[in-house]
Amino acid sequence: MNFSSIELPSNRKFGVFFAGIFSLTSGYFFYQNAVSIAWVSAGLAFIFLLLAFIRPELLLPLNKLWMGLGFLLGMIVSPIVLGAIFFLIFTPIGLLMRLVGRDELRLKPIISSSYWKVRNPKGPTADSFKNQF
Repeated sequence: MNFSSIELPSNRKFGVFFAGIFSLTSGYFFYQNAVSIAWVSAGLAFIFLLLAFIRPELLLPLNKLWMGLGFLLGMIVSPIVLGAIFFLIFTPIGLLMRLVGRDELRLKPIISSSYWKVRNPKGPTADSFKNQF
């Protein structure tokens, strides 16, 4: 998958979303008594909301930039998270199973005259395969 094949969300949704984000950050900074930062954030929220409803096509470059950043972060973070899951969950479980002697894939060589595994309880009879329905 490449970036050019990604479908962008509408510019109006993008603008309203970021207006909401900047509104929340503005409220947080007002709560923390960082009034100057809160007013800047509130101004950005107002600008994004205004552009979203009056001229959403002006938000297209920012929308593309935001989606590109998300695509890049996804390409970087996904292998790291999957690698962490593998090495922190599956590898210790596999090593622990090996230590206690479990061989789920039956890879240990068996010295035997036959590799046939006796099924207990017995499976279906051969006649049951003729008229299945």
